[in-house]
Amino acid sequence: MPRVRTIPPVRGIAARPARSARFIGLVAACLLSMLAVLAGTAPAAAEDGTAEQLISAYGCLQCHSVDGTIPVPGVPRLAGQKEKYLARQLNHFKLGVVVYDGEVVAARRHEVMNDLGKRLSTPQLRSIAKFFSSKACKTNAGATPPRPDGVERCEVCHGGDRANPWRDTPSLNAQDETYLKRTIHDLWRARKGYDTVTGRHHRLAEVMFIDADEPNLDAYAEYFAAMPCGRK
Repeated sequence: MPRVRTIPPVRGIAARPARSARFIGLVAACLLSMLAVLAGTAPAAAEDGTAEQLISAYGCLQCHSVDGTIPVPGVPRLAGQKEKYLARQLNHFKLGVVVYDGEVVAARRHEVMNDLGKRLSTPQLRSIAKFFSSKACKTNAGATPPRPDGVERCEVCHGGDRANPWRDTPSLNAQDETYLKRTIHDLWRARKGYDTVTGRHHRLAEVMFIDADEPNLDAYAEYFAAMPCGRK
C-alpha cells in the first residue's frame, strides 16, 4: 500500500481527539480516497466529463465539501473561493514547482494532490475550480478575535475587513483555521527561499512576512478564519 505522508503538527495547534463517530468516518473516508488516487484505482473520468463527474470519480468531495462546511480540520474550504485562484493552484499541484528565469517562484507539495493534478488535464482542472467557486461559502461559528497588529498588510490581497480586488489571490475569510495556520507557518519558513522541507512556497513570502514574527502568525490565521464570508 502506498505511504501517505503525514503532516507534523503546527506549533500552537493542540492535538484534539475525535469527538464523534461521524468525524472519524469523515477522516477515514478522506484517507481512503487519497489512497485510491495514489494506488491508481480511482475510476477513470471521461475527457469530456462534467466537473461533477470528475470530483465524484476522484473522491474530491470526501475531503472538500460543496456546501461550505469543512468536514476534516486541516483541509482547505474550496466552496466560494475565487475561480482563477483555484485554477492556478490546481495547476501548481500539477507542476509541483513553478520555475521562472531559473528561480522557483511557487511550489505546492502534497503527495495526493500532486498525483491527482498529473492525472487531470488543465481544462479539467479549470472546470473543477469553476465548480467549487460557484458554491456558497459558510462563515465559521464563533466570535471574531481582536484585530492583530500588521494584519492590514495581509488584507490588501486577502480580504478580511476589506474587499479584495485581485482575482488570483485567495480570500482567507472563513477558511479552516487549522489549514491557515499550517500554510502561514510553511510560507513563513520558506520566506528566505525555496526549500524541500515545507509543503508551500511563494516568492512574495519574503515581502508578506517582512517584520513578522513566527509567534504572531497564529493570530493572523485565527482572525481570517473568524471573518465572515462575502468579501472575495
